[in-house]
Amino acid sequence: MARRRNQRNNPDYAPLVDFALGAFRRLDPRSRIIIAVLLTAAIIAGAIYLQRQQTRNSPSSNPDLSASPNLLLGNPSSATADSATRANYLMVKPYYALSYNDALGTANWVSWRVTAADLGNAPRKPTFDADTSLPAGFYRVVHKDYSGSGFDRGHLCPHSDRAANQDMSFATFCMTNIIPQAPNVNQKAWAQLEMYCRDLVRQHQHLYIVAGPAGRGGTGSDGYKNSIANGRVTVPAQCWKIIVIVPESGDDDLAKITSSTRVITVIMPNDNNAVGEEWAKFRTSPAEVEAQTGLKFFDRLSDSVAQVLRQKVDSTHIAPPRPMQHND
Repeated sequence: MARRRNQRNNPDYAPLVDFALGAFRRLDPRSRIIIAVLLTAAIIAGAIYLQRQQTRNSPSSNPDLSASPNLLLGNPSSATADSATRANYLMVKPYYALSYNDALGTANWVSWRVTAADLGNAPRKPTFDADTSLPAGFYRVVHKDYSGSGFDRGHLCPHSDRAANQDMSFATFCMTNIIPQAPNVNQKAWAQLEMYCRDLVRQHQHLYIVAGPAGRGGTGSDGYKNSIANGRVTVPAQCWKIIVIVPESGDDDLAKITSSTRVITVIMPNDNNAVGEEWAKFRTSPAEVEAQTGLKFFDRLSDSVAQVLRQKVDSTHIAPPRPMQHND
């Protein structure tokens, strides 16, 4: 019975193929040549299209880190674009860079620059894409892996930091740029901090940002979990972000960074019951993030400047934010 059902569900195309071949043989030589040329052109066009789709969001195989503004401050984990480094695989994309950890199913960190030219009103993408540029053998997290988990698909590089056009915006809806975030983290304090950062950009600042997960085990809307997607995606215990603020004027942003540069660092618990709208109370130092993650920040700065910035805890007065309805 099973074999008959399979035969009904899988029609025999052999007669159709035979008919098409017979019709082709009956054509005159000139017509055969024209059809052969058209088919060849269609195959080539299809191959080019597939290659472009594959590489649209792909990292460079041999990236020049100094050429990417998204890595101006350095490579916090010394990641490499070697597929053998499955826990620290470097991906330098057009709109952000990251170190991916196949064992976690998330990035170790994502790094990006924000300028006024990056902001706009481009639409959000309704679904999130698996990252097809990951090497063979890596698990490619998909949209539905988060469904029903009690955790949001939380952007590291947010959509609104790349809203100048649709291509930029949609590039952030890639699952290698996503971590499981408790809804009250993603939609409240984390989103408030993102909006505060964009306000700084509108005040003629350039921002250099690194963000990522830390630890294991968080509390979402359905309670505490260590992982989702049948263990393929680790739920972090904390979500951290480091923001370096540089004046817009001038060309060499790296040269503008001194021991007086403002740095904002936060570590938020990934706990739906512990986080509200306010983000400022979670401020800490980059050194604390380093202690919890093993990363090392600011490796493209001089040692003297980097050491000062790592110890900074921002103390600028932050007014209590108004509740948001926005989910980035």
